[in-house]
Amino acid sequence: MNSPQILVALFVLLLAVAIPLATLVVQLFRLMQWMSRGNDPTRGERPHFTGPALALLFSTLAASDFTNYEPLRTIAQINPVPLAARAYFTVTMLVLAVLSWAYAGGLKDRLLRRLGIGRG
Repeated sequence: MNSPQILVALFVLLLAVAIPLATLVVQLFRLMQWMSRGNDPTRGERPHFTGPALALLFSTLAASDFTNYEPLRTIAQINPVPLAARAYFTVTMLVLAVLSWAYAGGLKDRLLRRLGIGRG
């Protein structure tokens, strides 16, 4: 039997991976709907994937130490962070997931404008 702290940590990591994954699935459906409308002026802006995709990446890295399933087991073995600092690594990855969810779209737009690719 696992301690309550471990069960809470596993539940939080499950949510941290499941929420961005569900958001990406919803965004894919929205993209298919957006593409099916053609050049309809009311179709609006294309759905964005940067924030949820980066959040899924960072939360998967955070969950890699706690699960024994592939490919997460291999990711955990490749991780160069020492075992003594893995808790800090997990928290840092979760913080990066939240920050990327909030600011990834703005950072991507700013980078593309500097490269001369983006709008405006």
